[in-house]
Amino acid sequence: MLVLTLVATSASWAIDEMQYGSKVMWNDVDESGALSPFYMGPEFAFWDGGIDGVFDRYDVVYININPSDDVVSENDVRLTPFGELPAGSQVAKADNDIGKQLTKFGTASTPRAELRFLDAAGDRAYNLEDPIYLNVVPGEINSNDVRITNYKGFPAGSRVNESDSDNGLKTSTLPGMLSFFNTNGNINNGGYAIYDRGDVVYMDTQYPFYVVTINDARMSI
Repeated sequence: MLVLTLVATSASWAIDEMQYGSKVMWNDVDESGALSPFYMGPEFAFWDGGIDGVFDRYDVVYININPSDDVVSENDVRLTPFGELPAGSQVAKADNDIGKQLTKFGTASTPRAELRFLDAAGDRAYNLEDPIYLNVVPGEINSNDVRITNYKGFPAGSRVNESDSDNGLKTSTLPGMLSFFNTNGNINNGGYAIYDRGDVVYMDTQYPFYVVTINDARMSI
């Protein structure tokens, strides 16, 4: 019975540590796992659910996996919640946001956005202690920016408010690229990994790239 309890506890802990917005730590179950590149580089985009043409807190933010699409598609990743669907979840065929029009950041009148980090350690380097943001108008944390990792009680996927303690703080460029762990191991005819349901997206932050390393950030559940 004790053995069963330990196994169950270990499994629960492994699930908890793999949540959206968590960072890879020493001896995590996914550390040293192989990552795969996307066929096309994903882009950040939002469904304009608030004031038309204005990025605001009512807009759901996504990783648009296939940037040639301009709508919410299956297996895109939500960076903010949509109803009861949590931040970090993959879009499914039956979800109500499937097919919604997407607006890419940095085009026409929309602001630019990129992943950046707050240098909480103050050492001018990206560390485990440094929170990550989808920083709209990069360089300084702004109202409506999205927290990719937790920060002082604010959860991953939450939006920055004007009164929050991190609003207005300076950000720095986050090194790395988006990659994914090919959970089911499927490949195409060319031998390349296929991104699909259940695959986990990472911000691959350091050498060796395409390997899950300490301080990489989990971008999906």
